[in-house]
Amino acid sequence: MSELPDGLVSYNRPVRCVHWSNTKEKQNSVMVECEDGERIVADHVIVTVPLGYLKRHHSSLFQPPLPLHKLHSIQRLGFGTNNKIFVEFDAPWWDADCDVIQLVWEDEDALVDQVPDVQRSWIKKLFGFTVVQPTERYGHLVCGWIAGHESEHMETLSEQEVMHAVTQLIRRFTGNPSITPRRILRSQWFHDPWTNGSYSHLATGCSEQDLKNMMEPLPLNESKARPLQVLFAGEATHLCYFSTVHGALLTGWREADRLISHYSSSNPSARPTSKL
Repeated sequence: MSELPDGLVSYNRPVRCVHWSNTKEKQNSVMVECEDGERIVADHVIVTVPLGYLKRHHSSLFQPPLPLHKLHSIQRLGFGTNNKIFVEFDAPWWDADCDVIQLVWEDEDALVDQVPDVQRSWIKKLFGFTVVQPTERYGHLVCGWIAGHESEHMETLSEQEVMHAVTQLIRRFTGNPSITPRRILRSQWFHDPWTNGSYSHLATGCSEQDLKNMMEPLPLNESKARPLQVLFAGEATHLCYFSTVHGALLTGWREADRLISHYSSSNPSARPTSKL
């Protein structure tokens, strides 16, 4: 960021719509329409919003709408919620050489995707803790993991309610009624309006072709309109490393290299130097 000119990056500028063209007659640049009414003209736009956001807002985010095969892939791919609950203590209740704490319930086989009483039993979906290291830097801290519908319900509770449930859980499994967390901090990816969940997964009914459709630029290759108007990056567009941070990073590099290659082939004498 320090290498970029001042004022080049804008924050807190929600986008209402990305206007592109799929016809030869309209050769204008891509136009990004912001929520505040500002219109930004560009040669190319790289869309990196999470799949959950695309699922909810694809119909209004692109004009003209996305091609049907791309839309179907957005619908078929899975996008869930996996939250973290960081819990801090004054002293450790785990062994010094402990890295992971996993919880096993006697009736664990009864846990299914749709728990009848999520409000009462959501804490059972917290399947364990990771001990955050090193202690010298983070103190006595563990990170709890919870996913699925129970994770979404957890987001609706107050921090006090979450702390109480986690406290009772730890006391039950350790048999120590005096364990009391100092404080907690939890993520809320499902109710975040810009994510609507955490990351993608291969759902039943989808295939590798859906991931290829996700990464396909607009307009399509057979179109006679100006190419590479809208490009797509993000973890849900990587063929192998979907659902990961490194997958998201690699797709950003991929789309930057796609544009570098485009300009290199169209004007070899003006070949740009890539720092990626």
